[in-house]
Amino acid sequence: MKAGRTPLTLGAHGKITTDRLDIGRFRASARIRTWDDEVHRVTATGDSAADAQAVLQERLAERLRVSELSVWRSLTSADPFHELVICWLDDIRSFSDASRATCAMCERVVRTQLMPAFGHLTIGEITRKPIEDHLGILRARSEDAAGRSQEVLELLLDFGIGEGAIDSNPMDAVSPGHRAHGCLGNLDDHRNVVRGRIELRREERRHQARVDD
Repeated sequence: MKAGRTPLTLGAHGKITTDRLDIGRFRASARIRTWDDEVHRVTATGDSAADAQAVLQERLAERLRVSELSVWRSLTSADPFHELVICWLDDIRSFSDASRATCAMCERVVRTQLMPAFGHLTIGEITRKPIEDHLGILRARSEDAAGRSQEVLELLLDFGIGEGAIDSNPMDAVSPGHRAHGCLGNLDDHRNVVRGRIELRREERRHQARVDD
């Protein structure tokens, strides 16, 4: 009888396999057993095998951290902005009907625009002033880039409300001169899910206020 695959231990990933795609890119994949005791297959693509493997290693670490947060505790305003980012990216990949292209666009905006600007801050430190400064710098270079950054950041912070990390979205206080329409893809399903989570949080606070009275 053929021996079965050795079970993964919690927090561990299996062997990384890399395939060359027809379009000249490479795809790396591996299984990982997360803290909720589930095994997931995670993939990443790149222009070379090494690039694909590097992105995969990053995604494996992110998936593991997301599962750890989910099992042990919730996000708070004192957590690093990066942890809000990895939870949000995992959410749109796993729990929405967003296309791969849309997910890739969101990830690119996060890595090239938002993390350099806000990566040193906690979630609670993302306030109106640093947001307006960031959008102003981008707008001087490209209205399209500023629009994408604004839309991703608004979605990210709404997600933070739904997760209970913050009570309100600081984007609501951003002056009109710094607001722009982005050009992301099909995220309506994700927006509706997040709105539902936000309303549940607000109802929980209203209930708690009545109990405290």
